[in-house]
Amino acid sequence: MQKSSEKTLDAALLKKVPLFAEFPDADREAIAALMMMRHYPKHAALVYEGDPGDALFIVVEGNVAVTRVSNDGKETILTILREGEFFGEMGVLDGSPRSATIKALRDVDVAILARKDFLELLGKSPALTLSLVLALSARLRETNQAAQAAAYQDIRTRLASLLIHLSKQFGETAENGIRLSLRLTNQEMANMIGTTRETVNRMLNRFWDEKLIDMRTANIVITDMAKLKAIVT
Repeated sequence: MQKSSEKTLDAALLKKVPLFAEFPDADREAIAALMMMRHYPKHAALVYEGDPGDALFIVVEGNVAVTRVSNDGKETILTILREGEFFGEMGVLDGSPRSATIKALRDVDVAILARKDFLELLGKSPALTLSLVLALSARLRETNQAAQAAAYQDIRTRLASLLIHLSKQFGETAENGIRLSLRLTNQEMANMIGTTRETVNRMLNRFWDEKLIDMRTANIVITDMAKLKAIVT
């Protein structure tokens, strides 16, 4: 596991974290004092599936992929987490081992809160408990939608759904449409929708030919969101 030396967390950064956004400044400062910051370079694994679930991780800067590897060695990206989102909550709540491997998609800074400290906070703060329940409910809903899509959608529809989903998380207004600030390789997108890199490459080029997207730069631009959504509906 590659990481820099640990340092304390600037409490102001917790304002960007939904779990703690509504807390008074004094409470955020007390929580920040319990956390340590770590830096991980691009492609590094932050935790591995099966590791002890002894801490909650919050993404302060960068993006991470939540992944699992099947018995035949095939990697699946379950979801991508951005700044302000968290992972490791299941192990922290029930003491179970990590259920997935977390990898840095680019350089990442995370804040780490030990299990015992997080459980103490939950016991003292109904607001934090409610925020956690709401976040977990949203995550479960997203997981159910993804499972349904994988079961009933063809590859073209899955890829269109993925681009729409990424636009909600990482979309920026551009001159010719919505630019995805997150750069994913074709292999990473294939790992998210259960297909091959070659198939994603072929389908993206087809979308480009149909003027649904623009790939002239490193960041994909969705140029016709209405037609892309029409594929899904």
